Amino acid sequence: MQYPYCNEEMIKGFLYGDRYALRWLPENKKLLFGIWAKGGIKVESYSASFFRTRAETHMCPSCQKMIIDLNQINNQ
Repeated sequence: MQYPYCNEEMIKGFLYGDRYALRWLPENKKLLFGIWAKGGIKVESYSASFFRTRAETHMCPSCQKMIIDLNQINNQ
């Protein structure tokens, strides 16, 4: 997969979390009790094990940016 901004070849990998779902929250949304990311967008495709979650990502080694395909995550 090529990064759309610099056309560098991206590296496929995984973004790992702990046993709770990875979530994206907008900047203006605060954590519930300063701990939980209530609401937002769930960013995990499946559990890698009982205690770990993960989301497939592609990273551009040149720009040091990652892409997560939310359509792929939501369709599994």
